[in-house]
Amino acid sequence: MDDVTSAPQGLHEFFCPNSILQEWLARQPPPEGFSLIVPDNLDMLEIAAGTSQMHHLRQQIEIKLGTVFGSHNVAKSGSMNGFLVALESRDPPICTAFMGQVLQEITGIQLDRGAHGYALTARAGVIWTDGVPTIAPELLRRKLVTALVAAQRNHRSCVAASLQEDSNLHETELTAKLLCDLPAAMRENRLRLNAQDIVVATDRPGTPQEVEILLVMEDREGRVYPPANFLPEAEKSVLIEMVDQWVLRRTLVGFGPQLRAYPQLWVSINVSAPSLGNPAFGDVLAGVLRESRIDPGRVQIEITETAVIRDLDQACTNIREARQLGCRIALDDFGSGMSSFSYLKAFAPDCIKIDGSLIPNVVDPEKVEAQVVRSIINLAHRLEIEVVAEHVSSPEILTAIRDLGIDKVQGYELGRPRPFSQLFAGR
Repeated sequence: MDDVTSAPQGLHEFFCPNSILQEWLARQPPPEGFSLIVPDNLDMLEIAAGTSQMHHLRQQIEIKLGTVFGSHNVAKSGSMNGFLVALESRDPPICTAFMGQVLQEITGIQLDRGAHGYALTARAGVIWTDGVPTIAPELLRRKLVTALVAAQRNHRSCVAASLQEDSNLHETELTAKLLCDLPAAMRENRLRLNAQDIVVATDRPGTPQEVEILLVMEDREGRVYPPANFLPEAEKSVLIEMVDQWVLRRTLVGFGPQLRAYPQLWVSINVSAPSLGNPAFGDVLAGVLRESRIDPGRVQIEITETAVIRDLDQACTNIREARQLGCRIALDDFGSGMSSFSYLKAFAPDCIKIDGSLIPNVVDPEKVEAQVVRSIINLAHRLEIEVVAEHVSSPEILTAIRDLGIDKVQGYELGRPRPFSQLFAGR
């Protein structure tokens, strides 16, 4: 019995049944590799072209694949969500080149058999078997899906990897594991709060201690992973809103008694683009602040620029509500993209944090990055906006950025992230 229906949730959309893989693996000689090909934008295509065109599209893709790789090496799904291809070639580079050619030709398919066509793109994951004598179909299937997801994540048309040497797939497999474990990690407090100091550039008496709240994740074996291993993918789903709310509640309510006993400590908390676009965010923030009984003036909301804010009007509403509650607003990663200046105008932040990729080059005043940083600082000060430099990692960088007139600094030279709970030790 084919096991597609019992595949892990989230993989049903990929046509890669074990029964066909088992049959192909039994060939003599067996294929040198396998490919899983899935169109990218079928949902949009269905809206634009209608269901009547989908059968024709599937036929055309099948013909193209069969022409290059042999019709006996192509299996298709009845629902048009994928193709499985056996690769007989003993020359992986040539075969991979053919795959790239086919993926490019798919974009030229004419759905209505006339002069007007609809754009369609597809991606492929390729696994070379390297002559492994016995391969479990389920293992091969998992590797194929991993290669395909790696192509999607890295914005590549095709990712090819070896069954034995799968270093190209390790990062994707790790991210998948952590992402699927994320809700449980929140429930079990395996998602941990770290804090990194944000330090004033020149000593000012009475300045409160300020930290940015950062995340790490602990798996069930006790290994700890940085946010880069799971947050970027979480931002592509509703998981990121769950994470944002968990961090707000865990920081302000979970540590509420400690924060109330330590009024000189201010916290800066990241909020993602999807959360800012959610009409419920203002009420969530208000509820957390009310429950925490912490002065909202000690809370800074950092707007991250890792994802595009699609509902700018709603984001502006939420930021306005946060400011009315008494929170400060910071614009993170400033200078990393063209949206920075549009967000500066839309959000009127109290603080901007210059993107860390610009900071290392400030030691050379002739570098473009140094001139950009100088311009950002001058502009922000004219607008009476505080400026923070991130990723300050050496004495030379610290001296140079201070000379440019920065207000605050953050980075390894000032202190590495440490458990948030340590800030309250002995108090």
